[in-house]
Amino acid sequence: METSVTVKMRGTTRRMLPNERTTRDVVAAAPGVVEGLIVAPDRECARPLVEFLRAEGVNVQVVNATELGFEEALLHRPNVVLIDERISKAGGVDLCERLKANTRTHFLPVILFAQGKQSDMLRLDALAAGADALFSPSTSKEERRARLWALLRSQAIFRKFDGKREAQGNAICNKRRWVRGLVHDIQNSLGAIQANFEYIAQQPDTRDKKLRDEFEECVQDTRATFREMVRNLRTVLEFERFEAGDVALKEGKILLSDVCQVVASSLAHMASDANKEIVVEYASYSLPVQGDPNYLKEAVTNLANFVLRQTENQRCFLSASSEAGIARLQVHGDKHQIEVAAREGIFDPYGGHLNEKPARAAHRVGLALAKVIVEVHHGSIWVEDTPSAGTAFVIEFPSHWSRGQRSSG
Repeated sequence: METSVTVKMRGTTRRMLPNERTTRDVVAAAPGVVEGLIVAPDRECARPLVEFLRAEGVNVQVVNATELGFEEALLHRPNVVLIDERISKAGGVDLCERLKANTRTHFLPVILFAQGKQSDMLRLDALAAGADALFSPSTSKEERRARLWALLRSQAIFRKFDGKREAQGNAICNKRRWVRGLVHDIQNSLGAIQANFEYIAQQPDTRDKKLRDEFEECVQDTRATFREMVRNLRTVLEFERFEAGDVALKEGKILLSDVCQVVASSLAHMASDANKEIVVEYASYSLPVQGDPNYLKEAVTNLANFVLRQTENQRCFLSASSEAGIARLQVHGDKHQIEVAAREGIFDPYGGHLNEKPARAAHRVGLALAKVIVEVHHGSIWVEDTPSAGTAFVIEFPSHWSRGQRSSG
């Protein structure tokens, strides 16, 4: 059952319409703020339109030419546009037609104000141009208010769903670009493998020391390419499993210092090949955390891989510590600084936050997977600068939580 609500504005008391109650807080970005644009030839013509909108609590912007009205609507996209018929020889119908024909303003409610008795020709022209309403001096105040708030409500709903469609469209475009990047990476890897096999096939005699050294280097390079490709595909599949909630975590007590040691050992060969070093630092005592050791190792490995891939870094530091019931881990290099503009989207798997350097699609997913793993263990992860060193990935875990908190989705 609808209840009547009254409001007092400018010393007068009036009943609030149902549409007004449900629209006022959703029609604009700032709650309770509605923006109106009035297009009238002069201040005197604009006065009754201004008084009408202000009486409804609508902020008003006034312009005195159709071209200015179109530019204002295009730039700021108000919640409603009111046009005085005296603004042009066409009775404002020309401006209405332009607004409705433009993809950026076609959804704006447009109301034409006829100062005299409405002619059938003006009404037909207004309807043909797409006008949402046509008011005249004979239109009652109640009808004007009812139509205004009905139009504002429809426009608010349209903007809401249009925003969702735009966000979904952007997400689809980003994923398409990411898929193209992943396919391109796999194609390059397969091309490198094919070239190595062709070289091996052309070297049947490896008794010559120089040829044997080149042959062994080719074999090692092929193995490394295979390992990288398999790891990238596994990272993508693991991320999709977490996104789908199709992951079962094991429960156990883990020391982050032990995770660091395991990661350093697994990446030692890759670091050595790149003439880099992994340094593990930890206090004599650290708090254990609860979680899945394999997935926590996967998260730290992905972060360390990112650090090692930055050409400026010669060392990768894995530093574990504990304080006030919180287990903390830092992963950082000795030089590379992540640009401030790139930090906001650093964990976005489909974004272009690594565009400043050649980056593989799977590498971006590796950072996203690390973030998902940390969060599913009730931890938090962020990026911060370290004194006299590179930018660090910082992870914090509570030392314990109740079993009921455990979740993988």
